[in-house]
Amino acid sequence: MVLDTSFLLPYVGLRVKEIPDNVVELLREVELYYPYAMISELIGVIFKVARKMGLRSIPELALRGFNSIVYGGVINLIYPVDRDLSIAYELIRSGLSDIFDAILYATSKRTGIKALTTDKTLVDFLRAKGFSIDNLILIT
Repeated sequence: MVLDTSFLLPYVGLRVKEIPDNVVELLREVELYYPYAMISELIGVIFKVARKMGLRSIPELALRGFNSIVYGGVINLIYPVDRDLSIAYELIRSGLSDIFDAILYATSKRTGIKALTTDKTLVDFLRAKGFSIDNLILIT
């Protein structure tokens, strides 16, 4: 399963209300993947939350969680290839404004691995523009 960034936030100590606890439990049963090109989005979310909370530094739990994602082998990182860029750019050119959503979709399409997202806006955009959504699983 290719994960959208929201599904990695529990690893860094952030609870995501849009993700039911039973989904987090089910993810322990499958092979997990994350696009390498989306790591900057994960870092941005960590920084945003820490700043919003007025923290002077990133909590140790978040740092350990980040390291487990990037180096721990719990999540398999998928490195981008030229086809990912082509697919993602086609989405951006069609009006998708979120580059990370484009990367998630492109990575899933290329690898044939289903992607898990909570982003109904992405799914609605893809449908409206005639893109296949058979590779996405929407959690609402």
